[in-house]
Amino acid sequence: MCLIAFAWQRHPRWPLLVAANRDEFHARPTRSATWWRHPRGLFAGLDERGGGSWCGVDRRGRFAAVTNVRGSTPAAADARSRGLLVRGYFEQTAGAAVWARHIHAEGAAFGPFNLLVGDRDALWFVSNRGPVRHRPLRPGIHAISNGHWGDHWPKTERAQSQLGECVAADDVEPPTLFELLADTDGAPDAALPDTGIGTERERFLSPLFIAGAAYGTRASTVIRRCVDDRIEFHERSFDATGTVTDRVDEHWTMTRETPT
Repeated sequence: MCLIAFAWQRHPRWPLLVAANRDEFHARPTRSATWWRHPRGLFAGLDERGGGSWCGVDRRGRFAAVTNVRGSTPAAADARSRGLLVRGYFEQTAGAAVWARHIHAEGAAFGPFNLLVGDRDALWFVSNRGPVRHRPLRPGIHAISNGHWGDHWPKTERAQSQLGECVAADDVEPPTLFELLADTDGAPDAALPDTGIGTERERFLSPLFIAGAAYGTRASTVIRRCVDDRIEFHERSFDATGTVTDRVDEHWTMTRETPT
């Protein structure tokens, strides 16, 4: 997943709002979000090659999402798939703070990543690249892509600003957030980040929604957690032309029980 915009404890009805795009090669085998048998209680998509996921929520309301980090030190040949960071969170019963501390200590075993993990009470950022590696997040509206925490990329600033406008206008319905994620406007060359891949590639990757024959936005995900303990998970999958190929809309009420 290459863009995650989120509002944490900033809306009176929806303590957690997530609008995220997963960008990936179209040839990489993927399954749309569904209920997993193991770990039980997880609702997420599946990366069939790596065995993990890019974004998921469980019945307890725990949330996790991951992105790659571009332009950083390459991963070791034996690095584990970053999608296992998401899956691993739901394979154990601890909350966000415990898992964040664990991954902070063990992160070198994985490819370059930015990870968000949350529960009912806390949201944490963890990374194995950049100056910020491990921190609890205060209430606010944020966006992270394939850069380091705090990098000012046009796509993250645009996503953060647009999500902030949605929250301020109390217009956070799924169609509005999907419209936000569908933005294909690129950034001017002068504003592009320099991650070592050249101007043409930076330009191609600068929109919120990327359309490309071999690589592009494969899925858009909207997650809303309500103060009444209701969870909404909405996903749209896309082919190389940007056409919707699958729609997932799931709702459930959080439970305080720990899976056995």
